[in-house]
Amino acid sequence: MSTSPPDNSVMSAAELLEKLSDPERSVRNTAALAIGSQSETGCADVLVDALWAEQDFFVRETMTWAVTRLEEATRPTVLAAVGEDRPSAVRVQALHVVSKFANPETVDAVLPFVTDPDEAVARKARWALGRIKEPRAVPHLLALLGEQDSEERNALTDDVAAFGSAAVPALVEALGSDDHGVRRHAADVLCYIGHPDAEDAAEALGAAVADPESPVAMAALMALGELRGEVARTQIEAAREAGDPRVRGAAERLAARKPRRLSVRARSVG
Repeated sequence: MSTSPPDNSVMSAAELLEKLSDPERSVRNTAALAIGSQSETGCADVLVDALWAEQDFFVRETMTWAVTRLEEATRPTVLAAVGEDRPSAVRVQALHVVSKFANPETVDAVLPFVTDPDEAVARKARWALGRIKEPRAVPHLLALLGEQDSEERNALTDDVAAFGSAAVPALVEALGSDDHGVRRHAADVLCYIGHPDAEDAAEALGAAVADPESPVAMAALMALGELRGEVARTQIEAAREAGDPRVRGAAERLAARKPRRLSVRARSVG
């Protein structure tokens, strides 16, 4: 019984380009995989155009991977698509690719779109910045704190919290804002960041527990509850004497809670 040797042939760029528009999804997917694996930079522009037109989710993800593999060749075209007069879905997909690049050099190109009139684009731009994690983007995102729409507010909380300790100094400053909505949102983000990255905010959060706006005071106290350091514990104890009965009751519950054990990783680092 004879067996045929495995087919180790590599498709040419021309063949790959043709297959990117094949009606069969598996053929398009295989072509995108090959372009990325073979680093076929000559296919970069056509690959990007194919990505914008692709309707199948799984093929689109493969194409996105291939585009990121060819970043040096594809990045200018992808960034240009964000600001061009294109359908919202294309601009959002372009920002998704930028998030996959995770390249700090792309931040300046993304920043103008965090307040884009197209909310889907603006949300994706903020999300992409949270994935890139370049600290220069933090002030631009914090300028949006206090969003009243709960869905957008929660999304922005996630985006800022993704920066971890890099966002904490600016969030501490935001706790002193004249806008109580901003103060509350800053406390909420610090609560989401929690231990260990937000430990340096404990003293400022303790001061915010005395805020005349009860929602701000409660948000600050809840953020303290997510910390584990001695400063946070001291501030929670002090809050047991707060004038606001809601704050006082919450502080009592937090103070009565057993101290959380440090994670194995935290103990080993210490």
